[in-house]
Amino acid sequence: MKICQISFLEKSNISEASRVLSEAMLQVPIHIAIFQGHSEKERKIIEKMFFELLTDLPGITFLARINRQIVGVMRMKSCDGSKISKGHLQTEELNNLDGRISYWRNQWARQDPSHQHWHLGPVGVLPSHQGKGIGTRLLSLFCKEVDACSAPAYLETDSDKNVRFYERFGFQVVSETDIFGVKNYFMWRNPIV
Repeated sequence: MKICQISFLEKSNISEASRVLSEAMLQVPIHIAIFQGHSEKERKIIEKMFFELLTDLPGITFLARINRQIVGVMRMKSCDGSKISKGHLQTEELNNLDGRISYWRNQWARQDPSHQHWHLGPVGVLPSHQGKGIGTRLLSLFCKEVDACSAPAYLETDSDKNVRFYERFGFQVVSETDIFGVKNYFMWRNPIV
């Protein structure tokens, strides 16, 4: 197995990291429902979304590299637990992409914990490198970091496979909701001290 190096995201890596996340998450059920497809067109939209996130709200972002190529990305951000404004959308607004994205984010915001925590996400590994321990390595690092400061953690996911993966690291499902016909899971992890 090739050696995987973990490093911090730098501004010069944002474009490549965004591309990796878009490839890793192109087949994610909620993204298919929101972006209404999983072609190169949708991948580019998802890449732009992650580029904006990593530029505007980078938090602490780790990169997994093999031979200098980014193969995995993990972002964590400290959240104070304050609730964001939750607007209401008209049904017709759900027929356009901006409306669907706004609705999705609003639904996730409704679930946000009301007290201080570390938010995990996005986390993604290139499809060609999944199942090789890279996600495990990134999640182990995340748990080590949050446990070192005795902090709880929170994440959102939309697949049973991911729920089982995160449960291995001490996360538990605390609520579920259906968004555009896709079950979304909200998971919490208390620190292990």
